[in-house]
Formats: sequence, C-alpha cells, structure tokens
Amino acid sequence: MNPVTKIAGNIDKIFENRILKWFNKKMDVNLFYKKYFNIDAIFSHQQEMWEQVNKNRFPILLKAPTGSGKTEAIIAPFLKQFIDNKFCIAPRLIYVLPMRGLVNSIAERIKSYTEKISKNISVEIQHGDIPNAPFFIADIVVTTLDQFFYGFARACNQVGRHIDMPAGSIASSMVVFDEAHMYRDEFTFSIMRALIEILQKCHITFIIMTATMPKSLEESLFEDQELFNEVTSITGDIPFKSDIKITLENEPLYTYEEVCISEKLLNKIKEHKTLIVVNQVKRAQKIYDEIKERLRLTESEIVLLHSRFTRIDRMHHEAKAISMIPHKKEGKKIFPKGTGIVVSTQVLEAGIDFSANLLITELAPADSLIQRAGRCSRYEGESGEIIVFPVDNERGYLPYKKEHLERTFNYLKSNFNFNIKDFEQVCNFVNILDYKANDFEARDTLIDLYECVLYADNIPTNIQVRKSKPVTLVVLDIPEGVRINESLIKELILKTDLKEHSITVNTDIAWSLFNNEGIDIQWEIKKWNYNEKLKKFEPVIIDIMKSKKIKTTEDERIGPFRTYIINRKNYEKNKGIVPDVSLII
Repeated sequence: MNPVTKIAGNIDKIFENRILKWFNKKMDVNLFYKKYFNIDAIFSHQQEMWEQVNKNRFPILLKAPTGSGKTEAIIAPFLKQFIDNKFCIAPRLIYVLPMRGLVNSIAERIKSYTEKISKNISVEIQHGDIPNAPFFIADIVVTTLDQFFYGFARACNQVGRHIDMPAGSIASSMVVFDEAHMYRDEFTFSIMRALIEILQKCHITFIIMTATMPKSLEESLFEDQELFNEVTSITGDIPFKSDIKITLENEPLYTYEEVCISEKLLNKIKEHKTLIVVNQVKRAQKIYDEIKERLRLTESEIVLLHSRFTRIDRMHHEAKAISMIPHKKEGKKIFPKGTGIVVSTQVLEAGIDFSANLLITELAPADSLIQRAGRCSRYEGESGEIIVFPVDNERGYLPYKKEHLERTFNYLKSNFNFNIKDFEQVCNFVNILDYKANDFEARDTLIDLYECVLYADNIPTNIQVRKSKPVTLVVLDIPEGVRINESLIKELILKTDLKEHSITVNTDIAWSLFNNEGIDIQWEIKKWNYNEKLKKFEPVIIDIMKSKKIKTTEDERIGPFRTYIINRKNYEKNKGIVPDVSLII
C-alpha cells in the first residue's frame, strides 16, 4: 500500500473514532433507543425514567401499561454507562422477577440489546433451573425474588465459604423489581416490603415496576413515610388505538365437573386466534380435552399451559403457544396461519408476548384480568373481544379471595363503557382491590432478615419468600410389568436428566397428589452420596410406603424441600400430571 494512502486511511479512522466518541457523548435518549433498541419513537415514561435515573432520584416507582417498554426504560440509562465508560448510576444491575419463565425471556431480551453495544457485557441468569450467577457479580443478573432473597441474606449453598459476596454485589447494584403486582399475597408482599426497607436504609438504589398495582398496595409498600419521604413516581400511558369489546356472561364456563361451551362459542373459538384462561389446572385440562375432541384438532392447533409440566415440556409448550398466536419477532409482527388455540391458567399473565384476537377468561381479580387482557389485541390497530365468565359457587373462586372477584364483577357490570386499554381507567379499575402487607409478618420478617444478614445462615430452608414451601417431583419412566425395587429406581434416576424432567409444586399440592389413589408416589430421593470407588455421585432413595401403607391428610412422609418420584403413567406430555386433584394453580 502507498504510504501516503496508508497515512490518509489512518487519519480517516482516527477522525471517524473521534466523531463516534463525540456522537455517543452527545447522544440523547431518542438516538439511543433508535440505535440500540431499533425503536423510532419513545414513550413519555421512558424519557422521564432516563432523566430521573441519571439524576439518581431513587427509589423510583414506575407504573405503565403492559407492553409499554418498561424493561427498555430501565435498561437504556444503565447501558448508556458502558458507552460513556462512566458508571454514575451503578456498576451492575440486578433484575428481579417473580417467575423463572419470566427470567429466561427477559434475559434473552436484554442480551439482544447488550450485544449491540458490546460483546463484553455479561448477562447471567440465577434461579433453580439455571444457577449461573450465585455471587451476583455479572454486569446484569436476571433472577427470581427467592434467589435475590437468599443472596441478600447470604443463605445460598452454592456460594460455599464466600457468603459475603452476593450481599456485597447487591450493595453495589441497581436493583429492579419488575411485575411487582404479582407479590400480592400478604406474606410474600411483607417479605418484599422488608427487603426494600433494608435497601433504602442501606442507600442501595432500587426501582419497582408494575402495570397493575392497586393504590392500597402502593401505599402499604411505602407506608414508612419517614423512610420513604421522597419516592419518584412515574406513571406512563401510551396512545393506543384498538377496538376491544368486553362481554360478561351469566353462567360459568365450567361447573360440576362439566365444561359448558356452546356450539356458537365453539365455532368462534375455531375461527379466531384464541386464548382461554381459567383459574385452576384441573379446569384447564378438562377444557383442553373438550375443545380438542369437539373440534377434532391436532396437537399443532391447540396447546395447554400451566404450572405442572416438567421444565422441558413447559418450555416446549410456551414456544408452541407463541408460534400459534400473532407475535413479534425482532420488532416485526408475525401472523401464523391456521387454527391457534391456547388454553392456560394464570401462568401467562406476565412475560408471554403474543396477541390473541379472542380472549375467553374466567372471572379473576381486576389486576389479573388486566394482565390477561394484555395478551389480547396487544398491538396497535388490532381489534378483539374479551368474554368474561363467572365461576361456580363451589370453591370456584380459588385461588383468589371471593370478595375480590365480587368487586371486580360488580365494577364491570356498572361500567359498560370501560376501556381496558385506557391506562387511567385501568388504574381506577385495579384500585377497587385492597391488597396490603401484613404488618405483623413484615415486622417479623424484617427481624429475620437482619439476623440472617448478621449471622449468615447457610441453610436456605430456614428462610422463605412464600408461605407455601416447595416440593420437587421427578417424572420417571418406570416400565410396566417388571419388579420395581430400589436398584431399578436408582438405575432409572441415573439415566434421567432430573432438572429437565422435574416439576416444582407446593407442599399442599404434593399432599393432595400423594393422597390420591390414582397417583403413584412411592419413592423419595433422600440425598446424593459420593461413591469413592466409582468416582461419581449416587442417589440415596427410600420407599416411603414400606413402613406405613395407609395415607393420611398432611402425611408426615410428604414434606417441603424434598424430592419424590412420580410415575410417568401419571404424567402426559400435553396435559401434565393426571389426574390433577388440586384447586390451586
């Protein structure tokens, strides 16, 4: 190459780099969103969040509609630090969500943004299925409330002797609690309130985000006005043009073990991209069977979602559900052809980004209905219909409180012109609910948290985020017609990917399943021992039916934080555990 040409090329490169540095330094929020998020026009709450975060106006409460880019609102100012190489907000971000499924999808979404800025920005997942960041030391950690709680209290077996590291990482992070409305039960909400009080006292920056938090819950969360004398509240609304009709039915969709779907409604379901949401797993299974049989559908035309699938099947069904209903991919709308019907419990109230034309739902509290409505006519210019069915009087209201369903139904009956896509009207709607923290539990939880932080309890079973404690069920393919003994069960366990083929349920559900004569739960994986001779870990299993054949309510053989084997004959890939006997989701 000619020396003069080479010098000129180097000068051009230097000049280009200087222009790029100047551009990044001067880049405003609009240019950032366009360049890195491929978003041409931002919403007012995204603009305000950019400004308030950069001014360090913490804590921040963001209330904005579903699908309005709350995640981007938080990620944008944080990632801008990597461009400026100035970390005035915090050197890392911890993004806390209520469910593992949400963690996985949000982490992928965040990665798609960070890769456009730098391949060196680390994004890690930390939860039971994917425990990749026990120390919380990645640039961005996406985690569940349970894992964040264990990390803060220094109660995670993964960290071994390094018990101070997770707490130290949290202390130097910006913490985001997304989908905060989902912590509405009194016990979990009291835990969250205790946590944010400690964060505030420790001067750790945090943000709470929600689409449907009632005023009562917000006031209860920041009840200590001396501690939270300056909370930056941002309310977002988006100009959304869509036509959604809401119809209230008089008779239940499911009653007395029977599905009540008319031929007229059945035809409407087949003609539209349809989402059906009910409040209990057993109902969802029955409705799935009924529609599939009456419409003679193939497995490619209908899918069932709920919480009692194995991890591998749950991921498959979620991906299938998204592929069947209009959705967005890389910012573009995808409209699948053919019949598409998703039957689900409330597991999809947050995190799944698709847009059904027809939503059929059982009555639920106002905030849950809004979340379900967020999956109907989700995108600009769409039209759709929401049909709300009452529940039967025989415990049909569970897992919710009966009075919350009654208030919701009465509001809908009295407000014929309610626009479920108008955020101001949505806020008024959810404010009819009276969720709040339990003051006594919050105080006790605060004391427990302080003790855990001071004394570092390394047994996570001693502290809990939810009243219901978990039990793990491993679905094992036990062959029929063979003699079942301890050796066979051990052999099958070693051949099975336990993480992929396990289901987490709470103890009440495990008791219900164990006490059902149609369910085969006989073996418990007690622990794992290392075999020095074979140089590998082996399971220690026990036959829980050996010493006592009779099953009783709340049987002591079924307990929290334990792992049991459930026979494959009691599990169907497309339906989950069968028969399902619990009234809980």
